[in-house]
Amino acid sequence: MSNSIWISDYDVIHRCKTEDFQLSVAAYPNKMNAKFLSQPKNWQVAEWNLDGIGNREEFYVRGNDLVERYSAEEGQLSTEIYSRILPELDGVELILSRQTSTLDSNAQMALTFRFDDANSVITMNESGQWNAPGLGHENLAELADPMIVAIGCLDAIQYAVFAYPGDCASITAERLNEETVEVTIPLFSLHLEKGVIRRSRIQMVRAEGKDAMEQLAAKYRSFCDSEIPLTT
Repeated sequence: MSNSIWISDYDVIHRCKTEDFQLSVAAYPNKMNAKFLSQPKNWQVAEWNLDGIGNREEFYVRGNDLVERYSAEEGQLSTEIYSRILPELDGVELILSRQTSTLDSNAQMALTFRFDDANSVITMNESGQWNAPGLGHENLAELADPMIVAIGCLDAIQYAVFAYPGDCASITAERLNEETVEVTIPLFSLHLEKGVIRRSRIQMVRAEGKDAMEQLAAKYRSFCDSEIPLTT
């Protein structure tokens, strides 16, 4: 695995490669953007965005992590983002936290994943079994428990987005057209009190083979059973 950082005309970009995929993260004014690319053909599997987080105050790479810190509203609301490569899961974990210096703040934000070559979309029911492919006649599903969406893409590999139980009230999966599916994850919906740090965890992983869906279900169960990882 390799990590690299360079500065372009608009901002700093971080890139991390494994044998199977590449994660590229770019920070723009008031916005973080990331792309998950399939190797070796460099095909973009998914893109995700996080808006309204303010200016980036600090960034650095530690091991498999890109660490970014942002501040908004004149420094009153701070956001920390760990983009953590998970080679053993063929994926990436986002660890996000928010803190305020005021007595009460509206800290909510939305993390949006976009898949532009989505052949299929499947959700999971409360029994931990996969539903039939599709999102119903409205092409829209709101998922409260479990919060997992699996996407089948052009490379015949399955990808899944997980939200850690309790980190948000629900997530939404929507098919926008024949190729595009968006997964929206509202975070930090509760008002934030001074001195309190709220944290959310999101994973996106891949699986292939005849038992790909079983692999994704097992990875989701492992994610739900995992302890909060250490950060610095």
